[in-house]
Amino acid sequence: MASKGMSKRGKKLLTDFPVLNALYEHDRKGIEGIIKLVEGATEYNRTVAAPCALELDERMEREPDYFDWDLMREACKYRFFSLAIPEVLGGLASKYMVTGMALVVEELCSACGGIGLAIAAHSLGVAPVIASGAMAHWDSVLYEIVEEEKKGNPVLMAYAITEPSAGTDVEEPEFLEVAKIGMEAKKVKGGYRLNGRKCFISGGSEAKYLTVTAATDRSRPLETWTTFLVERDMEGYSTPRVELKMGQRACHAAELLFEDVFVPDSHVLGYEGDGIVNGILLIMAASRGPVGSIATGIARGAFEHFLAWTKERRNGKRPIDEDRIRMALAEMWAAIQENRGLYISHTLGGDALFRNAFTHPLFLSAFLIPRQVRASKPYSAILNSYYGKGLVNMLFRYFIKDDDATDMLAKASLAKFTCADNAMEVTSRALELMGMDDSVERRWVEKAYRDAKLTQIYEGTNQLNRLVVYNTEIAKTLRVEIPGPFKKGVR
Repeated sequence: MASKGMSKRGKKLLTDFPVLNALYEHDRKGIEGIIKLVEGATEYNRTVAAPCALELDERMEREPDYFDWDLMREACKYRFFSLAIPEVLGGLASKYMVTGMALVVEELCSACGGIGLAIAAHSLGVAPVIASGAMAHWDSVLYEIVEEEKKGNPVLMAYAITEPSAGTDVEEPEFLEVAKIGMEAKKVKGGYRLNGRKCFISGGSEAKYLTVTAATDRSRPLETWTTFLVERDMEGYSTPRVELKMGQRACHAAELLFEDVFVPDSHVLGYEGDGIVNGILLIMAASRGPVGSIATGIARGAFEHFLAWTKERRNGKRPIDEDRIRMALAEMWAAIQENRGLYISHTLGGDALFRNAFTHPLFLSAFLIPRQVRASKPYSAILNSYYGKGLVNMLFRYFIKDDDATDMLAKASLAKFTCADNAMEVTSRALELMGMDDSVERRWVEKAYRDAKLTQIYEGTNQLNRLVVYNTEIAKTLRVEIPGPFKKGVR
C-alpha cells in the first residue's frame, strides 16, 4: 500500500502495476527509487517533450537531418543517460535497472515515441559495454557519460548491428550462420581494420561512441562475430546519411560507413568470436522488454488522446456516450494492461538475473580501488588482457546462468512482439473510429500510429521474435550460452 506522503504519480504507478505495489511492502527504498525516475519522466514530458512533439515531428519530415540537441540537454537534468550505468560509477542502474528503464521509457513514449527512442537508444549502445564485462572502459567511457551529463552535456552512444544485406539475420544464431554479411573486421597488428556499412542505426549520427558488431571472417559469421567499441573521431568513420522516416522521427536512423577504420585490440569487447552472445543475445534479452514498453507508451498516448476526443461534442453528441466507443476504449485499455503485464514480467526477471552480478560484494570490491588507479593505463591493460577478460567472464558465469539468460530472452521476445502488435491494434482502431476528423487529437493519434509501426521492426522483426519464442520455449533448440572464461569464441 502506498504511503500517505507519496505523490499522485507514484500512487498511480503502484495502481497500474500491482506487482510493484506488492514489492513496495518489502522494498520501499527500491520501489521509491523507481517512482522517482518515473516522476522525472512525467515532468520531462509535461515541460519539454509534449509541448514540442507534434511540431518536431512535422519539422523532421521536412528536414530529416535536423536533430534537437536542446531536448537531449534537458534530459540530462533527469539523468536519463545514466539509467543503464551502474551506481558504483555514479549512474542510476540499481537492482531494478531493467524495470526502471522500461517504466521510464513507457512514460517518455506516451508523449513522443521518437523522443523516447532518442533517449533509450543511448542505453542500448551502453548495454554491450556492460554485458561484455568490458570493465576497462567503465572508468573511461561510462564515467565520461555520467560526469558530462551532470554538467548538462549529453554524451551519446549507439548500438550498430544491422547491415544493408543482413538485418534480422544477425540477431539469431541459426540465421547468422548463413547470413550475407557485408562488413568485415580484419586482424592487423595491434588491432583490426573495419570496412563496410551499418544501416538504420538509431542515434548513430549523434553518438560519440558506438558498440559495433562485425565478423572477422565473412564466410564464418557465427563463429567470428565480434563486438567493438568505436569512437566517432576514428579516421575512416563517417555517417553519410540519415533516413527520411515515417515514425519516431525525433531519433535519427543513420547509415554508418567504415572505410579502413583502425580499432585497437583494447576496443574489442569480450573476446574475438563471442559477439553472438555478449554482443547480441544478452543485449536482446535485456532490451526487447523495454521495446515492449516503448510500444506500450505509444499505445497509451494514443489512448489518452482518443479518450479526450471522445469527450468532445460533435453535432451535439459525444462519441463516448455510445456503447460501441465505450467497448472500444475497454478493449484498448485491456491491450495496454496486457502489455504491461508481459513487459514487467520480463524486466523483473532481468533484474533478478543481473542483480546478483552487479550488487555482489565481490563485484563491488573491485571499485574500492581508487578511480585514479582503475583508470590508469597499467590497470586497463590488465583488464584488457586475455587473462583479465577471462577473470571477468568467470565472474559473469558464476552469477548469470545459461538457463536464466535463455528464459530472459524468451520472455523479452514474447513481450516485444505482443506489445508491438497490440500498439498497432490500439492506434489503428482509434484512427478508424475517429474517421477523417480534423482535430489536434487526431493528429496525435495519427503520429502514434506511425510511431508504433517501428516497434514491430527493430530489435528483430516480430516474425523473428516469434521464432525465438518457439525455439526457446517449445522446440528447445535455442539456448543462450554465456562465454566461458579464457575462451576465444563460442559455438
